Amino acid sequence: MKLYLLFKVQKGLSGQNFNYLEGKPELRLLKVKIPVCLKTPIHKHPSPMLIHVTRGRLKHVRGEEINFFKAGDAFIESNKGGAHYVKSVGNKPAILHVGVVSVVGMPTAINK
Repeated sequence: MKLYLLFKVQKGLSGQNFNYLEGKPELRLLKVKIPVCLKTPIHKHPSPMLIHVTRGRLKHVRGEEINFFKAGDAFIESNKGGAHYVKSVGNKPAILHVGVVSVVGMPTAINK
């Protein structure tokens, strides 16, 4: 068996550190499908998460900062990163696998 490190960071996409939360720990793994041209509401995340784009293209917008991700890309969303939105900009729906480091009862996202 071989182990390959694919991703390692200490800060989120926004450049902000992330912190782990107090409370009863809960890990979540979500599969998110975003149809072509769909833009999410502006939202933020109260807990850190690891996002892996498995299909399509994603545009991530936080204020003036714009990032694009394609299938195979991964990034960290810090719980201190602030409000943002994402939009599926490819010719196929964007599919994301999202690992959330949370606590019991905490929402994954909060709309602004």
